[in-house]
Amino acid sequence: MSLPPGFLDELRSRASLSQVVGRKVMWDPRKSNQGKGDMWAPCPFHQEKSASFHVDDRKGFYYCFGCHAKGDAISFVRETENVSFMEAVEILAREAGMPMPKQDPRAQEKADKRTQLAEVMELAVQYFRLQLRTAAAEAARDYLAGRGLTPQALEQWEIGFAPDQWQGLWDHLKAKNVEDALILGAGLAKPSSKGGRPYDTFRGRIMYPIRDARGRAIAFGGRAMDPNDNAKYLNSPETELFDKGRSL
Repeated sequence: MSLPPGFLDELRSRASLSQVVGRKVMWDPRKSNQGKGDMWAPCPFHQEKSASFHVDDRKGFYYCFGCHAKGDAISFVRETENVSFMEAVEILAREAGMPMPKQDPRAQEKADKRTQLAEVMELAVQYFRLQLRTAAAEAARDYLAGRGLTPQALEQWEIGFAPDQWQGLWDHLKAKNVEDALILGAGLAKPSSKGGRPYDTFRGRIMYPIRDARGRAIAFGGRAMDPNDNAKYLNSPETELFDKGRSL
């Protein structure tokens, strides 16, 4: 089942994340500031005694500085109740007094395509993160360290590296049997004007995933390592997932 535009945004605005999370945790009164929506507790996703689990009630997101779990009210219900995305939406909608919209077959087909694209984007996130650990990314790691980014920050923000190869990501995704149309549709590659194989959109760049309110990777920002590159910063092209004006 697909959901109409704006439904999830309204649901998130009605659902208090601190109330949702508060059913599963005991807030730390010393660190928490309820008036500012700044709440802390031991993480419900791993065993710990310190309060490293942070909820920003105003922004509607949580993050654990211990196990790096993160998300919104929907993802929290999914993880703690072991339900699907749509079941989590239904739980929160029921609590917020919002009726679920009726199913639209055409919208469902479009939603299925967006889900597939998002899955391909996650594969790209993991690929870029692995590449940052390789010898080819030594200069990129030095640059990031020089800018004051710790290993913890790199992990938290899922920063990666696109090697300076024409088909590095393309070959990686094809080895996982990802369809050409999905790679191109996600904006991760461009068709060759000479009729050859498509080539990677990002090459020789430090990569920053761009996520939507649902936590899905919908685009990338890439910082060129070559000082002579015409585009120092490059964002993904607009796709079915990524509307630059609305998302950024």
